Amino acid sequence: MFIRRSTYNRIVGRADAYAQDARNARRGEQDAHNEVTRQVALAEVRQADHDRIVAGLAADLAAETRRADRLQKAYDNAVGLDAPALDLGAQWQDRRTDKAQAVKG
Repeated sequence: MFIRRSTYNRIVGRADAYAQDARNARRGEQDAHNEVTRQVALAEVRQADHDRIVAGLAADLAAETRRADRLQKAYDNAVGLDAPALDLGAQWQDRRTDKAQAVKG
């Protein structure tokens, strides 16, 4: 079976166009894959930076908490709030008879 040269050229042209479309699709897929890989690498770098920053902030918070606790103990000692008599007084306050009773209703 013979075909005309124009028909042959048209079929070859279509095949070439399909082949070019396939190459473009593969190239686009590879470009997308490369972009995703790049974005993942950037995200991992950002995550590592954030982890390092959070660790530093947690250490700073722990240091400031220790400092505040030390200052609070020093203040309590200076004004006498750590005396054992205060604890005994707090127990007496809970049991006193002249204390106003809460109204239930």
